[in-house]
Formats: sequence, C-alpha cells, structure tokens
Amino acid sequence: MSADAGFEVVVGADGGIAPEELARHGVRPGAHLRIVAEVDRSPIRPAYGALRGQLPGVSWEDFEAASRLAVEDVESGPTFPDR
Repeated sequence: MSADAGFEVVVGADGGIAPEELARHGVRPGAHLRIVAEVDRSPIRPAYGALRGQLPGVSWEDFEAASRLAVEDVESGPTFPDR
C-alpha cells in the first residue's frame, strides 16, 4: 500500500476504528499508519486593498519631512565598533 493512497475513515465514539473498515481499504493487521488530522483553514483572501480606508492620509509636508529624516540618517552613516 503506498503512502499517498489516501482514504477516509471515521473514528468511533470509543476512539477506535473498526478493523473491517481498515481491511476494506487494504490495510493488513500490523500495518503502520500515519494519521493526519483534518484542519479547517480559512479561505485565502487577496491582500490587495485590505487596508484601504484604515490608514491615515499623508500630506505632502509629512512626506517631505520623512524624506529629510531619511537623507539625514543616510548621511550620518552607520557606526561600527572599533576593532
């Protein structure tokens, strides 16, 4: 039996699986099974426009001030410890 020949079985209220159910799928006594729990995943949404209307507006003055700070930061350069 190949590892990717998936099938579904239902675990009973007592936590067991009927041997007949496994045998129906070709599982023999002593076989090793890998159990993978089914996980509900939320659907993937595209990120485009997800924050629209949630961010504050930026004025041209705000943009220029941030640009000046970025230039000052680059001009001051990184500092490295003496070796």
